[in-house]
Amino acid sequence: MLDNAGRVLVYDAENQLDRQWEMPDFEIGKPEGICLLKNGQIAVADTHYHRVVFFDDQGKVSKMLGEYGEAPGQFVYPVSVVQDPAGNIYVSEYGNNDRVQKFTEQGEFLLEFGGVGTGPGEFQRAAGMIWHDGKIYVSDAVNNRIQVFSDDGSFLEILGTKTGGLPLYYPYDIAIDRHHNQLYIVEYGAGRITKTDLSGRVTGRYGKTGMNQGEFLTPWGLTVNSKDQVFVADTGNRLIVKLIP
Repeated sequence: MLDNAGRVLVYDAENQLDRQWEMPDFEIGKPEGICLLKNGQIAVADTHYHRVVFFDDQGKVSKMLGEYGEAPGQFVYPVSVVQDPAGNIYVSEYGNNDRVQKFTEQGEFLLEFGGVGTGPGEFQRAAGMIWHDGKIYVSDAVNNRIQVFSDDGSFLEILGTKTGGLPLYYPYDIAIDRHHNQLYIVEYGAGRITKTDLSGRVTGRYGKTGMNQGEFLTPWGLTVNSKDQVFVADTGNRLIVKLIP
């Protein structure tokens, strides 16, 4: 996980801190997205330095990808990193770009999709993502929706359109359960977690804005482990909250 002190923190299966290290730079801003890669490395979206930093499992920097800019392979505020089973890496970004870029496992640029706007396939603050079954689900935060693309960058749908709509308020991250049939969406603006099936039909909701038990204050991210336990970064309350399905 990442924290506001510019650190990467690794916890064991008993939720005990195992090791930690600092980002190479963090004076002007903190990283926002993290992904454990198939090769054991950890990729971090170093948001305010406009790059992705790759660490080995002990925190040594192995390489960096990108720099500030709008050309392919450059970034403006990258916020999320995911990997598909073939090893390809996807990076979402906002700022001037509001797009998703796809790279090989070695960091070679393959394609990009998105752009600034409110129409289908466009983003206003592209954020958390998942890959599932050849599709990329992207949190489109300011547009209050989840968009679905093929992993070759073709727009497919706005999640929930086929089931009467999916009301969301600033969705910032998304995860999928171990059976790959339920999505969990963290809503930064609503202070809650929304659970849906793959069509976008709501199957559950938990939480509201606040500082008490069962409440979240500007939750920023989430993940689901192999036991379907949901871990939520309750950023405003400075907590990691574990939810049992």
